[in-house]
Amino acid sequence: KPGRFEIAHRGTLFLDEIGDLPLALQAKILRALEEKQFERVGGTQSLHVDVRVVAATNRNLKQRVAERLFREDLYFRLSVFPIQIPPLRERGDDVLILARQFIDRFCKDLSKKPLSLAPSAVDELKTYAWPGNVRELQNCIERAVILTEGDAIHQRHLNLSFRQVSSPQPVASPWDQIDLSGTLAEAQRRVAGEVERRKIELA
Repeated sequence: KPGRFEIAHRGTLFLDEIGDLPLALQAKILRALEEKQFERVGGTQSLHVDVRVVAATNRNLKQRVAERLFREDLYFRLSVFPIQIPPLRERGDDVLILARQFIDRFCKDLSKKPLSLAPSAVDELKTYAWPGNVRELQNCIERAVILTEGDAIHQRHLNLSFRQVSSPQPVASPWDQIDLSGTLAEAQRRVAGEVERRKIELA
């Protein structure tokens, strides 16, 4: 059956998450871009196509090339007109524009009356770092629309506070202070001595 390149003939093909493609598939993509031809799976005849390709990724492709996880020739072939989109946390009030768009969409999908954003929700949306970018925002708003029973989405509906808690730091153990250098027998004697000392302290 016709594949994506064939269907996109004389049109545009969008390749999302191009940085995660396996190397074998990267070679096939490169050939289609360079020679404008390919074979169907199981086919023997080359098909010629004229396709504009738009590719997107959240990976650092230069780093992937250095790690030999992405073909350098494909990287330069795709970098004809690169567009760098900053993360959501660096785009100011864009987060509010997108949030309101998602609210309208999900209210319609869920047959709910239109909802507004309470000031507490606006502050939360603007201060949160959004490590998952637009996808995380979309999921957050969908959950908030489901949970909201009134006329406005409040901070509690976003449920973002738990995401900003920093990872707990490892607690230092007093056993880390024991010198375990030397032979195994010497280290065992030091540990045994520390155990006896602690027994005395607790007695």
